[in-house]
Amino acid sequence: MTNQRTHHLQLAHAVLDWNRRHLNRDSVLTEALIGECFAEHFIVEPNGRHYEANPANYLEFLNGMKAGMEGIDYEIDHALVDGTSVTFSMRARISYADGRRELFRAMLLMRFNGAGKVTLWHEVYVPIALPS
Repeated sequence: MTNQRTHHLQLAHAVLDWNRRHLNRDSVLTEALIGECFAEHFIVEPNGRHYEANPANYLEFLNGMKAGMEGIDYEIDHALVDGTSVTFSMRARISYADGRRELFRAMLLMRFNGAGKVTLWHEVYVPIALPS
């Protein structure tokens, strides 16, 4: 794997680590924290939708999303890396303060700019039924 590809894979894992640390109801997010991983302007495409994002509107979205969350974790099954992007096939687990848990099969494509910031977050999450 080339140095650039290795670097992008490290960046992608760092973004998932950032999510693990910050996507929970007790975290205090700021635009500056979002700017650690995300570009000034980026695209978010969750499950077929398309949003033009920036740290301000993404902060608002993330604060709403994480309000009841205890946390999120990921288990990577496969990773594909090219010159500007990383694609993960993975499982995502979300736990909530009320005791609920959700499990998803997910495909996540992250594209990075020259500064190593996310310019595209394209994800497809499919829920998996948890055993009762």
